[in-house]
Amino acid sequence: MDLKQSIYESTLYIHSMYAEPITVTDIAAKAYLSPSYFSFMFRTFTGYTVKNYLNRYRLHLAALDLRDSKKQLAEIAYANGFSSQQAFTRSFSQMYGVAPAQFRSLSPVVSPFPPENLWTKWRKPSMELMKCFESVSFVKKDAFFVAGFECDIHYNSGDGTAPIPGVWELWIEGNFKQNLPDQVSPGVTFGITHSENTDNKAKYFVGAEVKTLDNLPAGLIGRKFEASEYVVFDTTLEIIFTGKFWRTFYAEWLPKSGYAIQEEHDDLLNAFRKYPAIEVYPKGWENEQSVMQAYAPVVKK
Repeated sequence: MDLKQSIYESTLYIHSMYAEPITVTDIAAKAYLSPSYFSFMFRTFTGYTVKNYLNRYRLHLAALDLRDSKKQLAEIAYANGFSSQQAFTRSFSQMYGVAPAQFRSLSPVVSPFPPENLWTKWRKPSMELMKCFESVSFVKKDAFFVAGFECDIHYNSGDGTAPIPGVWELWIEGNFKQNLPDQVSPGVTFGITHSENTDNKAKYFVGAEVKTLDNLPAGLIGRKFEASEYVVFDTTLEIIFTGKFWRTFYAEWLPKSGYAIQEEHDDLLNAFRKYPAIEVYPKGWENEQSVMQAYAPVVKK
């Protein structure tokens, strides 16, 4: 699933249906995502909530109508998706700082919405790939527990990572980031890849580190991973999404580092790998351009 393309196409749907009483649920359905997960990803990629984007788009078109036409305020309100002239006036005044009638008398310059650089900015990386590898740190992490949701993935299959958004949906919809008991670092979310085998099949886990697995809420999975040394990189979800971070890590950084990946397989039993790769989304993380960390388990050669 190309989430970025889905979000982009959802904005086109908003642009075509803005005059109708569409809801977040309607827009999310066009992206084949649940409303909660869609709302999270929409804000991640655009910087706006869905409702805020829709409202801003409606107000932008209304501002153009005020500037370029002699339509009555009620007509402008209904034509641009507002339920009443009063609702339009209230929303417009909050956005532009003046009432619609006064705005019209000012012959204003109307800034475009969405901003012209919204998607070009989206395509321009906030962090250059090689910057991720310029300054790294090493940490020794004791054995730890995590609680969350898990799915099977397959890197050699065209849709092999398609289940990943589903486990993120479960995590977000349950509000476990705030409500999960016994968290080690409340508000910090892990994306963990583990149990990778020679067929490039693996497990992907979304959850949080916890002090104990004794108090798991119903439906959550608990895992324990053994102590290891990790090399830690600053990166962004934007870079992780491209796949270039891990390719560069394995092809360029690791061979020159004097380290090797720490791993332990039991192919006969298909046991969980004890030493996972970890994406760490810190408390306060906001969107795909926010800095996060990637942890890789390593040992000295």
